[in-house]
Amino acid sequence: MAMDLSSKISRDLIERIKEISGQNPNLCMQCGTCSASCTGREIMDFPPRQVMRMIQLGNPNVVNLKSIWVCSTCLICTARCPRGIDIARLMEALRLINLRQGREVLIAEKIPLELLTEVPQMALTSGFRKLSA
Repeated sequence: MAMDLSSKISRDLIERIKEISGQNPNLCMQCGTCSASCTGREIMDFPPRQVMRMIQLGNPNVVNLKSIWVCSTCLICTARCPRGIDIARLMEALRLINLRQGREVLIAEKIPLELLTEVPQMALTSGFRKLSA
């Protein structure tokens, strides 16, 4: 499917991501170091390098990827990026954009009672911080 790279939606998305993250995704040279370093790449639908390319192209589907939720923000990609891009911040920006659109991922009322008694409270707190508005 062809994508119109000159569209206002594309530019607006890129600018929003830049504003929230403080990072310039256009600095990415697609070397793949982030993807090679990523501890969650096996369960992502798109590895970090491809997420970065989708951001560069202003692809609006980037906010709907499973990858942005799988990212554990471990900062390995950020530490190894030869261009100094904080990729974890970009992933966080994508999560925020998603949540601001009203797409809550973790809803308290839908957590099974058995899980609430088995999961450490810190895990629940972290999950709510990351996955809810």
